[in-house]
Amino acid sequence: MEKPTLYCDCDGVILNTIEVAFNLMQEMGCDMSDGNQIDRYFREEINWIDIFDRATIINDSIGKIQLLRKSGIFDDVIILTKLSGGPHEERLKREIFGDYLPNTKVITLPFVVKKSSVISDPENHVLVDDEMRNCNDWQSKEGTAILFSKDIRDLNNNVVNDLIDIPNTNGVKKLLKTRYF
Repeated sequence: MEKPTLYCDCDGVILNTIEVAFNLMQEMGCDMSDGNQIDRYFREEINWIDIFDRATIINDSIGKIQLLRKSGIFDDVIILTKLSGGPHEERLKREIFGDYLPNTKVITLPFVVKKSSVISDPENHVLVDDEMRNCNDWQSKEGTAILFSKDIRDLNNNVVNDLIDIPNTNGVKKLLKTRYF
């Protein structure tokens, strides 16, 4: 059988762009309890150039992706990221990954599209994402989902705070065992 592909989210997993965006929204006086204001910010006011200028790489995730690619555990590592809105986001993401992770495929999709719909067989692949709803949807299609949390590490329950731990989670171990042993 073929090796699984690792699909890795960008915002909140590789780069802290969400944290930066929320900080900028607060600086602008956005009511963080008002979902409509937050949605409007992402649709109309967001400045992705400013966000990416301020964003940092989370837990050396770029380096960890390079190690995971070289490990041979996964057939490939693909960036699978939703576009929140505003001009320049897709172009900037592609430029950043072109610089940091050359030869890495980047799949972008509108915010309303489910990540599991991008491939025909999520059950043979792994998604790492910081949004529980994306992980739940991937799992509902029999895929292996790993929740990324900056604060929590629980490999038995498929939660990582460092991408290098992905192969050591119960879910990935089980997937690899059913494929190769």
